[in-house]
Amino acid sequence: MIRDNASQTQVDAADPHLNTWLSANAGSGKTRVLTDRVARLLLDGVNPQNILCLTYTKAAASEMQNRLFKRLGSWSMLSDAELRHDLEKLGVEDQKGTISLAQARRLFARAIETPGGLKIQTIHSFCASVLRRFPLEAQVSPQFVELDETSASRLQEECLDLIATGPQQDTMRRVLGHYGGSDLIGLANEIAKNADYFRKPFDELAIKGYLELSGTDDGSALLNQVFLADWEVTLRSLIDALATGSKTDISAKEKLEQVTSQNASFGLLSSLESVFLYGEKAKSPFAARVDRFPTKAVQQAHPDLMPIVHDFMERVADARETRLGLLAVEKATDLHSFGAEFIKTYEAKKLDRGVLDFDDLIKKTLHLLKDASVAQWVLFRLDGGIDHLLVDEAQDTSPIQWSVIHALTQEFSAGLSSKETVRRTVFVVGDKKQSIYSFQGADPKEFDRMSAHFERALTDANDRLEKPALQHSFRSSQAILRVVDQVFVGEMGQSIGGSAQHIAFNDDLPGRVDLWPLVEPTEAEELDEKWYDPVDSLRDSHHDVRLAEQIANQISQTIRNEKLPFKDSQTGQIKQRPITEGDFLILVQRRSDLF
Repeated sequence: MIRDNASQTQVDAADPHLNTWLSANAGSGKTRVLTDRVARLLLDGVNPQNILCLTYTKAAASEMQNRLFKRLGSWSMLSDAELRHDLEKLGVEDQKGTISLAQARRLFARAIETPGGLKIQTIHSFCASVLRRFPLEAQVSPQFVELDETSASRLQEECLDLIATGPQQDTMRRVLGHYGGSDLIGLANEIAKNADYFRKPFDELAIKGYLELSGTDDGSALLNQVFLADWEVTLRSLIDALATGSKTDISAKEKLEQVTSQNASFGLLSSLESVFLYGEKAKSPFAARVDRFPTKAVQQAHPDLMPIVHDFMERVADARETRLGLLAVEKATDLHSFGAEFIKTYEAKKLDRGVLDFDDLIKKTLHLLKDASVAQWVLFRLDGGIDHLLVDEAQDTSPIQWSVIHALTQEFSAGLSSKETVRRTVFVVGDKKQSIYSFQGADPKEFDRMSAHFERALTDANDRLEKPALQHSFRSSQAILRVVDQVFVGEMGQSIGGSAQHIAFNDDLPGRVDLWPLVEPTEAEELDEKWYDPVDSLRDSHHDVRLAEQIANQISQTIRNEKLPFKDSQTGQIKQRPITEGDFLILVQRRSDLF
C-alpha cells in the first residue's frame, strides 16, 4: 500500500516486533499509534492479558480502550475485502494471504472476555492491582482502599487539626511564624509527597554546608559582630542628625525611630537593612549606601559622625548574607519538625483506616519489586502476565514511576519471555515540549535518561531501540506551527534538547497568528464600594479588565468584519463562511480574575 509520509511513519512506529522510543508532537496521532500497536499485537496472537499499557490519566485510558474496542468491533462486521483493506491500512502486509480473517474477527470477543479486562490503565491503577495481588509480600491490607486527592486532602486536614490541638502544637506555631498559612493544606500535601525527607533525622550541618555557612555560625555571634557596645549611641546620634536634613533624611529618621526600642536581634537587622542598604531593584543590591546615605548636606554638617555611621552600615551589609542563611536554617529546622510530626500523624491515620494514597501505591509497589526476599517471585509471576509494555505521556512520568517501569522491564532486554515463545517489547511515547513540569513530580530529564538506559540495555542484548519521531500535525496550519518552531530557536531550544520541528499535514490549511502588545499590570486600587457590591470587583483600569475588554472587542469586530476560511471535505477547495461566537476558544493558564 502506498502511504503518505505521515501515515507511513505512524505504521512504522506501531510495528509490534520492534522496541520503540517515540517522540510525538501534539496532534501527530500518538493515540492512534498506541491503539494500532495493541491491535497488531493482538493480530500476532498475543494474549490480551499479556499486554500492559500505562497511560497518564483515567480519561486517556478510557479513550484508548474505546478506540481499540471500536476498531476490533468493526472488524467483526466487515466483509473479507473491506477487512483486508483495513488491515493493510494498519500496516499488516498480507501478500501471501496467511492472516486468518476469522481470527481478526474474533479479537473483539477475546478482548472483551479477557479476565480483568485489557490492561490499559494509569500507573497508579496498575500499582494498586499489583498490591492487591501480592498483599502479604507488600505488607498491606488485602482490603485497602485507594485514597483519591479529595479524600487525601480531608484526611490531611484532620491531621492538621490534631497537631494544632495536641501536645505538639508548638511545632505548627513555629512553622506558621515563617509560613503565612494561607494554604496550609497545600503545604501538608507537599510534605506528604516528600515524606521520605521527613522520616530522616534533621542534618543541620548539611544544611549549613549547602548555604555556605560554617558549623560554628550562629545568631548570637553574628549579632555581637554587628552590634558593638556603643551601637545605640551611634543610632541615636544618626537620628538627631537626620532631623536637620531633607525630606529623604526625615523619612529615614522616622523609620529608624521605630527600631530604636528594639533589642539587638535578626528583626532589628532586617529593619536596619531597609534603611542602610540598596533595595532589590538597585544596580548594586544589598550594598551599604555609604555614598548616598545620609544626604550630602547631613554628611557635611556632621563630619565626625559619618565614619562611625558608615562603619555600622558596612557591618549590617556584611551580616546580611549570614543572617539570611541562619534564618533559612531556622526555617528548615522548624519545617522538618512540623513535617516529621505531620507524617507520623498522617501515616497513623492511613494505617488506622486501611487506606493508601497515590504516592503510597507507587512507593509500596517499587519496594515490593526491589525487595530481595520476594522481588524475583513477584517478577516471575508478573512476567507470566506482561510481555509487552507500552508507556504513554512519558515526559510526565516522575523518577519514582520510572523506577517502577525499570523494575518491570529489567528482564525485557533478555529477548524472549519466561515462556520462551513470545518476544518481549517495550514501547514508549512522549514529547518533552508538552511536559507538565513538576506536576506529580514529573522531570523531563528522566525522559532522556530512561531512553539512554533502554538503548544501552537492548544493545547489550544484541537488540536495538528504534527512535522515530512523529512531526506531522493533523490539527494545526503551517502558519501556527511555524510560530511554535520559532519559539524554540537558539537558546530557547536547550530546554527541550534542541530546536522544534512541526510539519502541517494539511499544508494548504489557512491560519494566522496575531501577537498583541503586553498589557502592563496596574497597581491595586482601593474601591469605593457599597456593602452590597461584589467583594471581588475590579476597576475598569485593572490590567485583567483591560485585557478582557480587548479580547471581547476583537471577537466582536472579527464576527462583523471577517470570514472564516475552511477546507471543504468534499472538494478539497478553500471556502469561506460567516464567523460565529462558537468559533472562538480562549485558553488561560489558570482560573484567575482574567478567567
